[in-house]
Amino acid sequence: MEELVLSFAPYKFLNKNKKIIPLSGIANKKTILCLDKNDKPIIYKSDKFGFNNDYYQKEINILVLGDSYVHGQCVNNKTNLIGQMNELGKKVIGLGIYGNGPLMEYATLMEYDQNFKYDTLVWVFTPDNDFYDLSLEKNEPILLSYFKDSKTQDLISKNSIRENEIFNYLNKRKERKLREFARLYHLDLSIIRGFIKNIDDDVISFEDRFQYLLSPENLNDVINVFNKTNNYLQKNDKKLLVVINSLSPDIMFPKNEETQTLKSLLVEDVKSLKNFFNENKIQYLDFNKKVEDGYNEQNINEIFNKIRSKWDHYTPRGYNILAKEILDSVN
Repeated sequence: MEELVLSFAPYKFLNKNKKIIPLSGIANKKTILCLDKNDKPIIYKSDKFGFNNDYYQKEINILVLGDSYVHGQCVNNKTNLIGQMNELGKKVIGLGIYGNGPLMEYATLMEYDQNFKYDTLVWVFTPDNDFYDLSLEKNEPILLSYFKDSKTQDLISKNSIRENEIFNYLNKRKERKLREFARLYHLDLSIIRGFIKNIDDDVISFEDRFQYLLSPENLNDVINVFNKTNNYLQKNDKKLLVVINSLSPDIMFPKNEETQTLKSLLVEDVKSLKNFFNENKIQYLDFNKKVEDGYNEQNINEIFNKIRSKWDHYTPRGYNILAKEILDSVN
């Protein structure tokens, strides 16, 4: 029987004084990603670099960066974003891992970009958590070295070291049942979005909890990542398409004043990002606007899955709509 491994999220290593930050999972292994809405495991065979792709091809049309929406939560590979883009006739590779933010994604591009010949980079930016993710990532020296010093970790040549670090991390958690472990991702996602509060949150102000959205510096850091990426791609005669992912229904349809304020802050930061894209002639797709304009609380479940009573990622139909929108924009 072929060995099963658990998926690995690089953010687990952030700011832990690690000597190496793996940017993907174990290569060439059947990998448990998460549990779907029926509590069944989503399993994929990882590619030669440890990402969720059904094949490796050097010459492709589109390379896709992102977080869990690119990784494939939480549907099978035929109906996730990368699978459906390939079904629609393009050669597409996804370098997405759940929990990744802008700096982690930039590092992934710098680490693996040279292994592909492609025309367009599609960067799926998730406002719900990417602003927060960057606020943590920019404190990690290894990630900063990619951005400031153009220094990579050379992870392909160090694959055995990279995988040993992941195995050591996962083996410490073997006492947990696989299903319990797989559920943790959904808990992590809820915490990042701010909907599950810690015990002490009653005495922590909104301003402290969401300082990263109130900080112009953090927004500027996101803009700087996209600016540097665009300059890099232009030098290499490649195009950039930024996808502004949809807000979670929890935020899109706020039920209290705090969530309404959170939504307002996110919308304002996204507006600033779009202004930057327009000023620098960077193509973007505002998928959030399409979802908000076309759906309401009664039919949003056509686009978003609900897993264990919490809004999660897109349904197969949601991924299909996004895949078509991306390819229309690229074409």
